[in-house]
Amino acid sequence: MLLVAAAMLAHLPGLDHQLFDPDEAAIATLGNVVAHGGVLYRDAIDRKPPLAPLLYAASFAITGTRDLRPLHALVAIELAGAALVLALEARRVGSRRAGWWAAGLLITGAVAFRPVAAQAANYSQLALLPACGAIVAARRGTARSAMAAGVLLGVAVLTRQTWLLGLLPAAVGAWLSGDRRLSRPILVMVGTTLTIAAVAFVVPFGEFWRWTFTGNTSLLSVGASNAVWPRAQRTLWPFLAGHVAVCLLLLRRGLHRTDIDLWLWLVTGLVAVVAGFRFFDHYWFQVLPPLCLLAAPAIDRVKRPVRMLLVALIAWPTVMSWRSAWTTTAFSNNWRPVVSLIEARTRPTDRVAVWGSVAEIYWLSGRFPGGSMVLTDFVVGRSAGRPDGPQRLHDAGPGVLDQYLRSLYSHPPRLFLDTSSAGIRGYRHYPISLEPRVDRFVHRYYRALPPADRITVYELYRMPPTREPGTGR
Repeated sequence: MLLVAAAMLAHLPGLDHQLFDPDEAAIATLGNVVAHGGVLYRDAIDRKPPLAPLLYAASFAITGTRDLRPLHALVAIELAGAALVLALEARRVGSRRAGWWAAGLLITGAVAFRPVAAQAANYSQLALLPACGAIVAARRGTARSAMAAGVLLGVAVLTRQTWLLGLLPAAVGAWLSGDRRLSRPILVMVGTTLTIAAVAFVVPFGEFWRWTFTGNTSLLSVGASNAVWPRAQRTLWPFLAGHVAVCLLLLRRGLHRTDIDLWLWLVTGLVAVVAGFRFFDHYWFQVLPPLCLLAAPAIDRVKRPVRMLLVALIAWPTVMSWRSAWTTTAFSNNWRPVVSLIEARTRPTDRVAVWGSVAEIYWLSGRFPGGSMVLTDFVVGRSAGRPDGPQRLHDAGPGVLDQYLRSLYSHPPRLFLDTSSAGIRGYRHYPISLEPRVDRFVHRYYRALPPADRITVYELYRMPPTREPGTGR
């Protein structure tokens, strides 16, 4: 109960404030489509696994609203569950005190980020509980626990795909703790594979695999090499400053043969942080569980005055981050004029297309995305953490533009909103004229309305054919 209370207190700002991260709006758009009978990767597409949108859809269906605060409460409960899992493992291999410290380090560590990562109900937060379960289950040394570790790892992968890197440490942990039997790592792999394959009962598996894994290769490119180190510093130093206590305990812990799997979990977590060299705060969540499990047992070798110092080093960044979450305005743009226009000129069943990276418009209006893409970043090759410009077009996945246009022609949106005229989130570099086929579609079948908050608005005035003329697509 103390852990639940602590996690709820940690996420109290999220029970008052809704949107912390544009990713939440994108997940909410996907969830709204599913809640109203749509299919992921067909009616609404993002380059992410399906479990988070399905959880959002369940919340929307249960509450009858698109309010994000129930999801923030769910994240708090998950954090408490993850902390309990780590506490039980730390107590098993260490002491009761180590158990309390493992739990405390995870809860405070999950808060000691900027609010965009600490308070959002995003993929990284939602993956934390099954991932912690997989780490701990893999160390229990039985066939049942090895299979459970695989299933839990599969759930984590279906929430955030980078947890697939955990297959190696999970298999090693099951092998080391299970009398070195080869059957244990095999069971981990089988459990993970079957769990991921089970998503075929919910979404089209081929499209899921494409958008979650094979269609994401451009995200792993280095990008502009001269910008890598500045981007890394923007997250590295804040992470170290906010988690200095757990890092000091890790150094105090030292190396132990029984911790080989945890070190592998830590290394794969760091690989997930570095992959693609984009360096977002929430990437560090994959590092936290093994870091806490490695560091917590060292507390028994630390004297009381040093423990008090460590508590201070934990409390200061945690409280500062928690306090700033109450006043965050990073993504509190006023979309009301645009949403009011959409509500006035469309029906709830109409689609609306947004050329840009503003999923908040879909979430607030409740309309399905025209073109199926939650963000047109996938069409123009734009990716956060990369320099914007026409050079990004080569990063668009193969066939994405064709798929976007097929959806536009087969289900023409009532309104087409071009955010490039407003320069929102770098889209001044991506006018629709950059893609001539999209430009032709808009100017052949749509007429311009008065702008809404500098966003150019087009309204359908004659129906296009069901296929793009002259292409056979």
